[in-house]
Amino acid sequence: MSKKLFIAAVFCMYIFSTAIHPAFAQSRSRLGVLPFAGGAEGDGETVATLLSFQSDIQAAFTVVPRTSAVNALIAEQNFQMSGYTDSDTIAGIGRMLNADFVVSGHIHRLGNWNIIIATIVNVESFEQLAGVHREYRAIEEVPAYLPDMARRLIEATKRDTSMLPKLAVAPFNIATGGVNEQEAEALAQILAAEIVNTGKYAVLPRTTTMQAAQKELEFQMQGYTSEEEAKALGRAINAELLLSAEVRSLGNMTMFTAQILNVEDGSLLAGDNRNYRELDEGLRLMADLALLLTDRTDAAARIRAREKEAARAKTFGHPAKLWSAGASLGSALNIPWLIGTIRGTAAPLPYMFAELGVDLGFISAESDLNHISVFPYVHAAFYYPVSAWMGAYAGAGGGYLIANNKFKEEGPVKTTVFAADFFAGATFLDMIDVSYTFRTDFKMKSSKVSLGYFYRFK
Repeated sequence: MSKKLFIAAVFCMYIFSTAIHPAFAQSRSRLGVLPFAGGAEGDGETVATLLSFQSDIQAAFTVVPRTSAVNALIAEQNFQMSGYTDSDTIAGIGRMLNADFVVSGHIHRLGNWNIIIATIVNVESFEQLAGVHREYRAIEEVPAYLPDMARRLIEATKRDTSMLPKLAVAPFNIATGGVNEQEAEALAQILAAEIVNTGKYAVLPRTTTMQAAQKELEFQMQGYTSEEEAKALGRAINAELLLSAEVRSLGNMTMFTAQILNVEDGSLLAGDNRNYRELDEGLRLMADLALLLTDRTDAAARIRAREKEAARAKTFGHPAKLWSAGASLGSALNIPWLIGTIRGTAAPLPYMFAELGVDLGFISAESDLNHISVFPYVHAAFYYPVSAWMGAYAGAGGGYLIANNKFKEEGPVKTTVFAADFFAGATFLDMIDVSYTFRTDFKMKSSKVSLGYFYRFK
């Protein structure tokens, strides 16, 4: 009888809690992750899979596996760019998956660089909630960026944008020849993403409805001004504001112009342009342009702060650049028994670093010997970020040993010698270091194992 009462009580508590807190009864939001368009064959599917496996994504959402029908639709689109910048298509796939949000993305090959762009769209409202992009040289670098990208996409779904004015993103226009269309498309996507991230507008990316309306307007509005066309286009997609972008060649430069128009009266709410020679410069300027379009009064200060942060990120932010300072304790298990190390690393280039440090040795395992030593050293090493929380390194170097040994019978003996180091180790959580060093002057040899703490600059 008591068991039945217990079950009844639990059931009543469940009903009561769901009545007061409906979210209690609801499962986590459902997320669909589409293969990233572009890139080498298979890269887009791999990136999507790795993103869906991120622990933060798994904790925040129920990740919905793609159905055969969705895979067939993706295959039919043949990974074309339009399929992933068109929120109608993305939302349609989301509805097929019964998902609340859909992550899509694109991999652009631009000059010597690649760019990965990830966006998250609300299936119900068609709204683009966030856009995240990263530059990289080799596809192997991408997994290290995914944890931060995942966190930013998740955070965007928690914001309430219901009271924000709706800004529709019109297909961009190439005004003159001599413009790389793929580069211009990438910049247009990044500009839209940067505007989304300012949190000033509820951004509606281009849709099939918008493209159809624009084609119709091309026939109906010949001779009308672009402002009148923008008003009609905005009304066709039920938006209050319209973002219009244009790219044109300007001698040996490219000019990217963007403006936000009021749909009601066609007035210019904000507008500006940026000129660039190299694509790298254009990518950085899209963030400036987004600030100038959304908050001009504070844009200058924010641009300076962003440039300062970008310079820092360029130096320290790369996941394969290990800039650090730290200390460790170790032992040679004989002479010296205790080794304290102070060290720092600098990494001007990815996947390698230089290390400056000093070992301070104390205590001997020999009962008749007192030992004190100093060993300043220089190391060079290769570094690889295995995951977001772990890295591995190996390298070689050398230093100059100054040791004072005091024997009970012989008295003090001072030793100075150059020695070579060969070492390997691992870092964990960007703060814990474990290493092994083999040290030799090619006559004698010793080993050092150590455990330490370090601060990573990033």
